[in-house]
Amino acid sequence: MTRKIQAVSLALILATTLGLSACGNSGDAKKGEDAKKAGADAKAKEGGRMPQAVSVVPVEVKNFTGRLVVAGQVQAIQEARVFPTSSGARVIQIMADAGDRVVAGQALARLDGRQVNADSELLAAQVRRARTSLAEAEVGLTAARQNLTRAETGPRESALDTASAQIAYEQAEAEYQRALSIKGEGALSVEQLEGRRAAARAAEARLRTQKGDINALLDGRRQAVAQAAARVGAARADLDVAIAQQAQSNSRQNNGLITAPVGGQVISRSVNVGEIAGSTGQPMFVIVANDALEVAAEVPESEISRLSLGMPAEFTAPDGSMVSGSLRRLPAQIDPQRRTGIARFTLALNPAVKSGVFLTGSASSKARGVAAVPAAALVYGREGASVFVLRNDNSVTKVKVTIGSREGSLVELVSGPQPGAMVVTAGSAFLAEGEKINPIKGALKASAPAQPATPPKK
Repeated sequence: MTRKIQAVSLALILATTLGLSACGNSGDAKKGEDAKKAGADAKAKEGGRMPQAVSVVPVEVKNFTGRLVVAGQVQAIQEARVFPTSSGARVIQIMADAGDRVVAGQALARLDGRQVNADSELLAAQVRRARTSLAEAEVGLTAARQNLTRAETGPRESALDTASAQIAYEQAEAEYQRALSIKGEGALSVEQLEGRRAAARAAEARLRTQKGDINALLDGRRQAVAQAAARVGAARADLDVAIAQQAQSNSRQNNGLITAPVGGQVISRSVNVGEIAGSTGQPMFVIVANDALEVAAEVPESEISRLSLGMPAEFTAPDGSMVSGSLRRLPAQIDPQRRTGIARFTLALNPAVKSGVFLTGSASSKARGVAAVPAAALVYGREGASVFVLRNDNSVTKVKVTIGSREGSLVELVSGPQPGAMVVTAGSAFLAEGEKINPIKGALKASAPAQPATPPKK
């Protein structure tokens, strides 16, 4: 019994010893790990934070395929606005509606013939009145010319009066000159000499008055002829206008029919049966002349240089079909706020394309080699777009860029780093000027068909 108790006690002592030994070893291991971590932290504090790993790619020259995204509203190249031929006439029949396609000369509506006939009679009366006014003006011109002729030939009494005044003046002047010639001999007194001088001047004044009256009469008669001729000219012009208006009205009346001046699709109608044509001042019908439509596409200022007259384009119609087009007019000006211009693309005829719909498509231009970077490399700030460029010491510097067209995930650099420079593509938003990085170099890739530029032939 005593031996069993001793054996159990010995076993308990051994177990206790082994447990204490294990606890001591575990504590030593934990202390070692803590020491290593503290050493690493101290090393990090001593040398600053480790450079972060950042992806960089080179700026490369890529061949952009020259496809430019364009979008805009469809509108008529030219609209034909049809107004009533007779004002105040009532519409009695509508013969075309919005959406219909018409040909030139096709009847669109009919007006009340009674009002049309009344308008014709009014124009005829205006022609008759103009003829009467012309005849009266011509009679007045004839009378004015006769008066001028009589004044120029003059009555016999006027001619005799002028001749008598001329003789009297010549005699008085001769007497005065003789008096002057004998003045030194003392034959005449000063009073007599002054009397002869006064008589000569009075005779001269009477002669001038006589001639002046005749000249004034002639001037008045000539002015009367000129005024009468002007009235004849005005009356003749009024008659020509009245005749032209009558002829134009007669050609348009066509028994009250309103016809299409050109062929094309009717896109609006503003009158109904029973209404007075022209009462609103709006055209009765609006027609897309010859069904010619265009897309007024808004193009960014930076892309306008890629446009050229006649360049082909394709647009997606509302039903999913493709509509071909071509550039017929370059932007005439740039919107100062939006920095865009309106380019106009003519469209091929497609039943699914209507005036007013919005189309999106692309225009094709010649492929060109451009310096390109991924769009992810761009950083935007108050100064605009920029990229971080890798320097030889693995530090980065921020360089401002001007971007051009886009193709897939690539962006054209109009200005900025030259081809071959390495730019940061990921994590650039968290970098600072001059910060050192751990660059991970990659190749430039594109999600669109932008291919390496073909080297020029030597």
